[in-house]
Amino acid sequence: MQAKTVIYPAAALFNGRETYFNSVLVEKLEKLGYKTNFPQRDGFEFGNLKEVLSGMVPAGQINSAVSTVIYYLDMGVLLKGSDVILANLDEPLDEGMVVEASYGKLMGKFVIGIRTDTRSPYGSPDDDYGAMHFFPAFQTHRFISHYMPSRTPQERETQIDDLALKIHDIVMEAKVSHQEILPDYASYNPNLKPVFEGADILFHDIDDIHSSNGLETIASRYIENKKKLEEIMPRILDKSI
Repeated sequence: MQAKTVIYPAAALFNGRETYFNSVLVEKLEKLGYKTNFPQRDGFEFGNLKEVLSGMVPAGQINSAVSTVIYYLDMGVLLKGSDVILANLDEPLDEGMVVEASYGKLMGKFVIGIRTDTRSPYGSPDDDYGAMHFFPAFQTHRFISHYMPSRTPQERETQIDDLALKIHDIVMEAKVSHQEILPDYASYNPNLKPVFEGADILFHDIDDIHSSNGLETIASRYIENKKKLEEIMPRILDKSI
């Protein structure tokens, strides 16, 4: 049996509006037969990870440790293991999404941009990319502009179903299939390779990264390999500014 194509929804996930839309779209895509690497479900719950690390690293370093572990999971496991990056390009553009779409393209992933937003900060709504900034749009292979007024529950369902079908049609037309192995140009990219290696250090052979044992193992590995894991991070020169 052929493995399912895996979709990574790259989107903001910081309020109910965002998380609700993300979860409904993922549900529709999974009903169409896709597997999803869904950060708000499959990633870490910030508080749980922070609680485990709190007894193992100094208080002033906990947030940095949590951010580092989350980055390696998203970029080195979930993104790497996906075939399609689905970038939500609604305003305000999420910084994490922009990075994920850009890095996903560098990894050889097929990037689809979706925009339901009628705001036009960089021109006219009739422009090619709905007047969003064109730099993030240029990171995509296909761009979907999808109007969703959702005036009634029935209209909302029809419009979200239509969006999922548009995504499905694009994946079918592009003949995207699941790939277990990255192309060599991605595997040996000097900016990507350390991310993959760090993710392997933290998560290799852990069956359930969300279990208590899994979180404790990850925290222990982080402490043991802290210096190496932080090599990809920026050097902070002056915290007083």
